[in-house]
Amino acid sequence: MNPLNNLYETFFILKPDLTEETTLNIIRKYHQMLITNGCKNIAIYDRGRRHLSYPINKYQDGIYIECSYVGNKQIVSNLEKFFRIDDTIIRYLTIKTNSLALALEN
Repeated sequence: MNPLNNLYETFFILKPDLTEETTLNIIRKYHQMLITNGCKNIAIYDRGRRHLSYPINKYQDGIYIECSYVGNKQIVSNLEKFFRIDDTIIRYLTIKTNSLALALEN
């Protein structure tokens, strides 16, 4: 397994018709998945319900979730595989940031 050496930020948008309890359960599920895969410095933020710039799957709004964590590309690949089959997620994006050194210094 590759060493944990990259800082990733993953954003995903949930369907707007989910209850708050369902949203929290989804967040817990993916948080636990990151822990199980050995990620470090996990931070998950619920950015709330927002209007989309353009309709996605006929939805005008979505619930935005932001995750940042230290991991490797295999973890990202596994996470995105689960996003693809999860019908509550309408869009996702993962970026690798260059601020790992800054995160480790703080």
